[in-house]
Amino acid sequence: MSTDTTSISTTNGGTPGDTAGQPRACLLCGQCTAVCPAFLTTGQEELSPRAKHLVFAALRDEPGRLSLKPARELADRCLSCGRCATICPQGLSVPQALAALRARHPNWQQWLWKQWIEHGRLLWPALAQMTRVVPGAVVPEGVQHMLRSAAAMLPPPPPAPWIVADQVTHEATQEAPRGEAARPPAMLFAGCTARRIRPRWKDTARALLRWLGHPAPAQGDEDSFTCCGSTLEHAGIPDAAATARARNLDAWRAAGRPLLVTFCATCHHGLSEYPGHADLDWQDGEREAWTAALRPLSTLWGDAAFRVTADAPAQPEADAPAPVRYHQPCHRKDTDPDAVWLRALLGSRMRAPGGVNCCGMGGVLQLAAPDLSRTVADACWNALLPERAAASTSAPSSSRAPSSPDAASATSAAASTPATPAAPDAPAATANATRQPGITVLTGCSGCTLQLAATAPPDVRVLHWLDVVGVPRT
Repeated sequence: MSTDTTSISTTNGGTPGDTAGQPRACLLCGQCTAVCPAFLTTGQEELSPRAKHLVFAALRDEPGRLSLKPARELADRCLSCGRCATICPQGLSVPQALAALRARHPNWQQWLWKQWIEHGRLLWPALAQMTRVVPGAVVPEGVQHMLRSAAAMLPPPPPAPWIVADQVTHEATQEAPRGEAARPPAMLFAGCTARRIRPRWKDTARALLRWLGHPAPAQGDEDSFTCCGSTLEHAGIPDAAATARARNLDAWRAAGRPLLVTFCATCHHGLSEYPGHADLDWQDGEREAWTAALRPLSTLWGDAAFRVTADAPAQPEADAPAPVRYHQPCHRKDTDPDAVWLRALLGSRMRAPGGVNCCGMGGVLQLAAPDLSRTVADACWNALLPERAAASTSAPSSSRAPSSPDAASATSAAASTPATPAAPDAPAATANATRQPGITVLTGCSGCTLQLAATAPPDVRVLHWLDVVGVPRT
């Protein structure tokens, strides 16, 4: 799906001069309400994609009917997950329409987000370090959420790897020594988070590619990559997004158009939309080559084997909670290859709740509507930790734990009853009320990792799956 704001239909939030076919109207079928995290976690119809399309239509057809400020404040309450576009029979996308609206009516959020993304190499580590010296108790409540988000950017102590790359047979190239050019060259698109504050992810991913037999390209430079552009597009900064896309395409070309490997679901989603952008100077057949080259890292295992070591969370007893939980990123709307691999490897050690469980990151949403971001995050945690949600709905005098934390009743309670993570410097009794011993949450998205780490209950550890993977030395 393209996010090129020059090709958005007028009913989908574009300008009257747009010419991409006939305008498409929202049918008010309501299918989007079944997948929209903002609607599902609040029950507020005005936050649904259907309601937002009505706002867009009113702004276009009767500009005097709504003033821009309240219309934009309502429309800005969107997580940019894109689930609505996936299910809409008309193919309408609220994030796409919002990108056009924000671009036409910029404000301070666009300026701040542009600085945050383009100068993040300096800003992200600096703000993260500042949280070490700013006590949470001395700042207003509204700022504490931002401080927690910034503090989550500090790398946690690395755990001992408990998923280890074991062997690669290279059946088709038995005569080629491991590490040499047994497989096609691969270029790693690490993304902003790994480049700036989580270099360990990049190092582990590159080591895995070498172990698998995918050498780095002989030419070109992975450091030439920049932001995928998706977050800039959704924030309403199309010029900066177009510049980022052009730079990334040029870097891939300079490397000889190798495999383009990602380990972040959002980066992969942003890059997958490149062929739909008319602002890129595509050469003949290059769109198809880009699509074929773009691969999630976990789809490259082939004949590689992994083993779970003694450092892994213990195998649970029957009916006991799984010690590992997996969060599926919004941008893995179909089959999540990371989840498939981890589920096969970890078995009953891991629980992966289904359904719509957005982490609440939403990019610029954290500036526009931090309250909604927190609400969605709370609902996500209730899905990941249904035993906590079930306990919060039981009578105060009852200390019973549910016999089966994965039961449908617990999941239902999780969906309907948000629980709030303890704030920094909260009293010990409050923190202990939600304490979850020995729970590790894995995910395959850089942004989700930071958001979940910022909102996690006490004693719950949030990691990208690359944090727990080890690669034998070659």
